[in-house]
Amino acid sequence: MSLARPFAAAVAALILCAPLAAQSQVIQPTKAEKTTETRTLPLASGSNLKVKNVNGFIRVEAWDREEVQFTGEFKPSSKDEQVKVVVEAAKGSLEIRGEYPKHSGWGPYSGPQCQMTLKVPRRVSSTLETVNGEVVLNGTQGQANVSTVNGAIRASGLEDHLKAETVNGGIQIEQVKGGLSLQTVNGAIKGTGLDGQGKGIKAETVNGSIHLQMAGMKGRLRANTVNGGITFNAKGAEQVEVKKHRVTAVFPGSDQGIDIDTVNGGITLD
Repeated sequence: MSLARPFAAAVAALILCAPLAAQSQVIQPTKAEKTTETRTLPLASGSNLKVKNVNGFIRVEAWDREEVQFTGEFKPSSKDEQVKVVVEAAKGSLEIRGEYPKHSGWGPYSGPQCQMTLKVPRRVSSTLETVNGEVVLNGTQGQANVSTVNGAIRASGLEDHLKAETVNGGIQIEQVKGGLSLQTVNGAIKGTGLDGQGKGIKAETVNGSIHLQMAGMKGRLRANTVNGGITFNAKGAEQVEVKKHRVTAVFPGSDQGIDIDTVNGGITLD
C-alpha cells in the first residue's frame, strides 16, 4: 500500500488541529495631515483587550455589542510622519498598539500623535497603557489594569478589580466594585461609590490629597499622612487608634485591607 495517502491525511489532520494564527492589520494615514480613521473589529464577550499608546489619550467605553469600534485621531510629526497603529487579533484577545517612528539628531522636533477612542464589549478584561495622555474607562465588567505617566486616570461603572497607576496626574473613580489599587505621585485621588467586595482597597500618592467615599466601610483600615490631617467616620468601628498622622480601625464585616497613604496632603474617608 502506498504511504502517500496516509501521509497526506496526517498532514491534513495537523493543519485542522493547529491553532489559528493571529490576524493583523495596520491603520496608518497615507497623507501627512490631521485625519481620523475608524475601524470595527469582532471581539467576543469575555475576551482580553490590550491597548498601548505613547503620545495620546486612550478612552474606552463599554457597549452591548461583540465588537470593538476603534477611532484614531492622527496628527503627523514635524517631519510628516504618522503613527502606525497595529491591530492583532487572536481567539479570545485583541491588541491595539501605536508604533512610533524613532527620532535622532539635533534641532526642534515634534512627534506624531494618535488619540484613541474605543467602544468595547461590556464583559471584557482590559489593559490600557499610554505615556503622554489620560486614560478613561467606563462601564466594563472585567478586570482592568490602566496606566499612564503624564496624564490623569478616570474610571466609572466598573464591576471588577481595578489597578490604576500614573505619575503626573490625578485619579478619579466612581461606582467601582471589586478590589482597588490606586497609585500616583503628583496628584490627588478621589473616589465615590466604592466597594472592595473583600478584595482590598489601596490608595497611595505623594503630593496630593485622598478622598474616598465607600458604600459601607468594611475591613481593616490603616491611614497615614505626613503633612496633613485625617478625617473619617468612626461609626461602627472597633479597635480604633487615632494619632496625629495615623489612624487604624477595624470595621466588622470583612477582613480586607483598606490602606491609604499620602505624604503631602490630607485624607478624608466617608
